[in-house]
Amino acid sequence: MAVVTRRSGVSPFAREDSGASRPLRNGWTVRRAYDAIKIQVSTIAISLTLFNLVRLPREAFRYGDLQFLIIYTFWLITLGLPITMLQLTMGQLSQQDPVGVWRAVPILRGIGHLKILTSYLCCVYGMIYAALAFAYLIWIAKGSIPLKDCIKLHITPYGYENKMNASECFNSTFLAPFTEHPQYLGVMAILIFVLWFFVPIMLYRLRKSLTLSFLVISPMILIIAIALASFLSENGSLYSLMEYCENWKAMSEPYIWHSALVQALLSTQIVSGYLISAGGTVYSFSDVRWVSTFVVISNTLSGWLWVLFWEFISGSSKKDLGIITILVLIYQSSVSERRGKEWPILAFALVLLSGVISVLTLLFPVYDKLHRLTGDQWRLYASATSAVGTALTVAVLASGLDIVALLDEMVVPVLAVFTVTIEVVGFVYLYGWFYLTIDVQFVTGARLSSYWIIVWWLTPFILLGVTGWWLRASLRSSWAYGLVLWPVVGILILMIIIIVIFAAIAVAKEEQFNFITKVASAFRPSRMWGPEEPMARYLWMSQRYSSEHSTEVETASDRNNYSHLKSNKSKTYQQNWLTSELYQRSPEFVSKNDKTSNKKDMGPKYKIHDRLKDNDRERAEKFRSPNVCIATDQLGGQSKCSCNRHFTLNVPDLRNTEVSTSL
Repeated sequence: MAVVTRRSGVSPFAREDSGASRPLRNGWTVRRAYDAIKIQVSTIAISLTLFNLVRLPREAFRYGDLQFLIIYTFWLITLGLPITMLQLTMGQLSQQDPVGVWRAVPILRGIGHLKILTSYLCCVYGMIYAALAFAYLIWIAKGSIPLKDCIKLHITPYGYENKMNASECFNSTFLAPFTEHPQYLGVMAILIFVLWFFVPIMLYRLRKSLTLSFLVISPMILIIAIALASFLSENGSLYSLMEYCENWKAMSEPYIWHSALVQALLSTQIVSGYLISAGGTVYSFSDVRWVSTFVVISNTLSGWLWVLFWEFISGSSKKDLGIITILVLIYQSSVSERRGKEWPILAFALVLLSGVISVLTLLFPVYDKLHRLTGDQWRLYASATSAVGTALTVAVLASGLDIVALLDEMVVPVLAVFTVTIEVVGFVYLYGWFYLTIDVQFVTGARLSSYWIIVWWLTPFILLGVTGWWLRASLRSSWAYGLVLWPVVGILILMIIIIVIFAAIAVAKEEQFNFITKVASAFRPSRMWGPEEPMARYLWMSQRYSSEHSTEVETASDRNNYSHLKSNKSKTYQQNWLTSELYQRSPEFVSKNDKTSNKKDMGPKYKIHDRLKDNDRERAEKFRSPNVCIATDQLGGQSKCSCNRHFTLNVPDLRNTEVSTSL
């Protein structure tokens, strides 16, 4: 007898409260209330990452605050919401990581590895932001502002004045070349090492540690932000914000549309695979529709508030639009406004805590995959990834911020758009929108509106259309200024290589007779696809079967209503298994139209169904496995069943009848 166990999470279809909890009104308990708070805080934490706190305001400063926020909100609603619900649904249904979820379409397994690669790459250069904020927090706390190495006095009619701005301060201290100031790079290397090895400890128990870390860090970020609000400028901020609103011509350029699209994908964690891993763990008890809506709402509010927050702090001073815009803005506003040390310390602590949340969300799908691959030894492999990440981060920092800008503005956007495009194509076009609607209905308990299907069908065309528009404009500008877009070509080649390699591995693992059938089988869901728990899997397969063979799809809470299962059970098992003479026969003799009207009742039939065209169904069933079919006494012999789960078949002498039996 086999015992099925799960590695993480619990089934969303068997919800029981373990242990005694204090009852509240309306059936709530303290435990359930605590779980609900954890889920909401975990969703809010997604909107407090560096993508929203640092990257979004920088892009808004470049293209215009109001214009960028309008387009960003548009992309969140039109594409962010349906893609978020798609990933959460697939994660909650399969209880898998970003790679394992591609059991639905094995030939696209490379997309899952690309998502993990994107998550790890974002973590590499995100550590630089966190380490810089950490370094300045320590240096300002133990010294004074401006820093001693950031003073360049000049005599003016009004006395001595410091002519070194904030950008020059960063470039002369912790971003200085190794040959000029090696001590600063050494300090940064130590801080990067500390962050890479101590922050991941917060994921020691994966889901439980992640939610607990979110519960502690997220309120701290909000409290610090409220404390910093008391230092906001009073007058010039609103005027500088309205000046950007005059240039509405920027909304006709492809750069702002593509930048806002990539920002929406990054802010919602669509590109990192976090939503898929969290769907089966953090959100295993949640309604994916409400979680998706709350993710979009929280990111929309966070984007607007953070842009206004930094706009108010900057005042009317000129902003630096480099890759570390917010860090420069913090230091510059502290010096120009002659604020005390407390303000920059709190501001850099805000960026540092946001960096910690970013690292946790980006590393969670990576560690989830390691846990499934290596079992209890995953922490050892996680330490190895931290060592590699430390070396890569220090190497990128030593190469200068140009490499960081290249990764953030060119490599990651290309990876984000193309992985999401192929992901939607895989689930909607290859896996099939028909099965997708059944899966969403099974997870949510409600029939899926046709609006979502239409948006999913249009998503690949929108993503590729906007990206093609941006690439066309980028190529023209690069040729005009003598630049090359070799990073785009390189990352596209790398993506194709990874997809082809893992597609070849998936095809080689298929148990078919020739190459053509192997490839065809790799485009169909594997036998391991679906819920892991036996009962949930049985309900899921029953719903798929009834949807395929009925004219109308069942609605409203099918997975919680067992009445139809009881009726099926009474019809299915009304025969006497101990006295019936039943045999297994080859799958090609079992078809959809196999009736028993003119024959003796043969008992139940079992069949694994596949959504195929009618003319392909019979041929495909020969290669599907496992197939267990029941036949009558046409072959002779007797069958005996001794228990509910296992049974034995006594067949005639195989040498005489030339009949084989495979169970």
